[in-house]
Amino acid sequence: MTMVDSIDQLDWQLADLRDPTKRQALADSIAEIESGSVEHNLFHDLAWLLEGEGREPDDVRVYVCRAGGGLSGYAPFVVQPWLMRFRIGEVTLFSRSFERLHISGGPVTRSTDSGEVRAELVAKLFAQVRPLLTPRQVIYLEGVVKGSEVEMAIAANSARRMFRVIEPTPRYERRLIRFPSNFEEYLRSLKTQTRQNLRNTQRKLEKHLTGTLRLVCYDRTDQISDFVGRAVAISKKTYQWHLLGLGLRKADELEQTLVAMARHGWTRCYLLECDGAATAFMIGYLYSGTYYYVDVGFDPDWEKWSVGTVLHMEVLRDLMDGGGQARSFDFSSGSGVHKKRFSNESREEANYMLVPRSARNAVFLGAFNAMNALSAAAVALLERLHLKAAIKRLVRRHATDKATDD
Repeated sequence: MTMVDSIDQLDWQLADLRDPTKRQALADSIAEIESGSVEHNLFHDLAWLLEGEGREPDDVRVYVCRAGGGLSGYAPFVVQPWLMRFRIGEVTLFSRSFERLHISGGPVTRSTDSGEVRAELVAKLFAQVRPLLTPRQVIYLEGVVKGSEVEMAIAANSARRMFRVIEPTPRYERRLIRFPSNFEEYLRSLKTQTRQNLRNTQRKLEKHLTGTLRLVCYDRTDQISDFVGRAVAISKKTYQWHLLGLGLRKADELEQTLVAMARHGWTRCYLLECDGAATAFMIGYLYSGTYYYVDVGFDPDWEKWSVGTVLHMEVLRDLMDGGGQARSFDFSSGSGVHKKRFSNESREEANYMLVPRSARNAVFLGAFNAMNALSAAAVALLERLHLKAAIKRLVRRHATDKATDD
């Protein structure tokens, strides 16, 4: 049997997640391929999918592809409400509601299969999922590695005939840290100027304090309620909360997720205390040797003391010198100055949205692309006039001032 014939005989099937026996069998099958797969991460794990972020079984769709009694691949999607935001800069003018089938990176496939076979499997998955989508559903692939089999499948003519393929965000360098033997060795690996700046930043904060600087780690179920309460209090002061409608708005759901993941031994959250006051927080999970950075925030009243930078340093010190469980740090998708500063490894990634072809969707996408072009032109004009940074600071300061008044 040729390779193509073999692939043609494979089908992706929707797994039954409601039956506990079938769910356990699926978990056992997944374990056979995930350990050797470079694609597998926390966000593919069934425990995370079914117990995290207030999800129900109907919010998760896992497609599996079997061959010869084993698993060739699995594709876990989370069904999420999603708004197509029409923005100028950071300001949303209006939005359109959709539902997205979100997957981190793409399907997990056997590492023993060739790249061509894996690309064909991904392409076949798209073809089988497409007829099952409702008019307002899209496929959203976050963190697709440049040149990967998933990107090859997205670029294929078969996918382009079924979907309008857009990149809703600019491409970015995903930042990572591969841990050396200890924190001091890590610092020595950084550029001299970077290392000096980081140390000067911490000394500046410590000199300002009348008391102590302390990093508090939260990893037990009985600690989570205290962490969430203090982190939400910080989040409510930020411009993201007041200007963008972001922040830790679902406190109960966050607490349930952190507790559930703590039962698996994965939760690892941090608060930076300055003179006893919580000034910055980080939410993350330590899973299979990698620390997954999920969210971070700091009190804008402490901005000039760079508490966010100091928090990152202290977290890395704790992870590297705290017993050897952590081997790497994943800054998640998206770019940022602080991510570049701390990382020692990177890879180019993109986010893709596959929108089923239809006349209605063509209208929305045309308007979305036009608004993005207008926004980019406005930002470019402000940059040429040297006004962008000043206006951004003004808008964010107004939002944080509003938080203080409230």
